[in-house]
Amino acid sequence: MAGDYGLELTNNSKVSWAFSLPRSKTCVMATDVCKRLCYGKSIRYQSEAQKAKRERNFRTAELLLEKGGAELLAQNLVSIIDQVRPADWLAATITGEPTATPWTLRIHDVGDYPELRTIPSGNECQVTSAVPQ
Repeated sequence: MAGDYGLELTNNSKVSWAFSLPRSKTCVMATDVCKRLCYGKSIRYQSEAQKAKRERNFRTAELLLEKGGAELLAQNLVSIIDQVRPADWLAATITGEPTATPWTLRIHDVGDYPELRTIPSGNECQVTSAVPQ
């Protein structure tokens, strides 16, 4: 069913855009205490629509990985990122200046480590990690 799949971003008023996935399945480095106290479990983030969006994103990401690997998932994520980049992103990329509106794309709409933001506002697309090497 087409309604069971799709990728959708969330615009969080505090942190900008997020590609939200279910925290229970994807929150890296979460300790037992963190999982119990996570403010992402508050009522504000638990509407049926919010939970359904996160689950749909997760299902779709898994399907894309299964059918075409990381490259297919990346192509689809880039297409939704393109929809939310600031209007001056291209000019900022060329000139090396920051965009007028700072932005990031996070893997969770709430609760993840700042070091794990996935798309910096510059022209380099990289994933950073706070996991000790």
